[in-house]
Amino acid sequence: MAHIVTTQDLAAALAVEFGAAVEAVLGSVLKVSTASATPSGRGWGTPITASGALAGTITVHVDGDGVRAVARRMMGLEEDPEDSVAADMLRELWAQAASSTTRKDGLGGLSLVVGAPEAGALDATVGAWEIQAGGERLVTLAVAGTTTARADAAAAPAAGGSTPPAVEPGADQGNLAALLDIDLPLIVRFARTELTLRALTLLGPGSMVDMGRSPDDPVQLLVGTQVIAEGEVVVVAGNYGVRITSLVSPADRLRAMEL
Repeated sequence: MAHIVTTQDLAAALAVEFGAAVEAVLGSVLKVSTASATPSGRGWGTPITASGALAGTITVHVDGDGVRAVARRMMGLEEDPEDSVAADMLRELWAQAASSTTRKDGLGGLSLVVGAPEAGALDATVGAWEIQAGGERLVTLAVAGTTTARADAAAAPAAGGSTPPAVEPGADQGNLAALLDIDLPLIVRFARTELTLRALTLLGPGSMVDMGRSPDDPVQLLVGTQVIAEGEVVVVAGNYGVRITSLVSPADRLRAMEL
């Protein structure tokens, strides 16, 4: 008999793909497994609405310590991130997880829409999973809510089942890990100005161009046309370098990678 996709199948697949998304941005080998105990406390809940093979909304929770740990490692922070930064990061990671989930065998025809993360209490009415790094717990996931299988849904068994396997590097070629070896041009923009065509034709050796900025103003780092950071010019081992002083949100940085 053909397998009918369940809420548990969806939750398990999302847990695996969230682990793969975190693994990709951290560059660490992670393992996803069912949690040994029902999580409690506070964290961040992100609603994900399903349509197609399943209909309904579940909320995927991430514990607060896990959110802060991932954000610090992802952005090289020593202090906890602001709530807006944590929310942007979570939404982007869950969007990656949802996209990969809909491409898994047995979950085709499923559409997932990721909502805005909000801080709140953890709820694990569907199930709970742990993401471990080096044998130590990094993140706890808790899933709550319910979905209804479409009457004519007769999909093949969902990959991952009710107990997700360990996440191995490259396990899903559709997730963000596939992008990490792509070379991207990093541009440092000192300043920009506009010249008339006449002024441009008059330029020659020794010409001075006023850039309209102070030497102490920060320079911008761009990927393609996207500004991802600001910094100050430094000298490193006899070469020019840039010390980063501020970064755009994780969501904007990930979007810059897609250019």
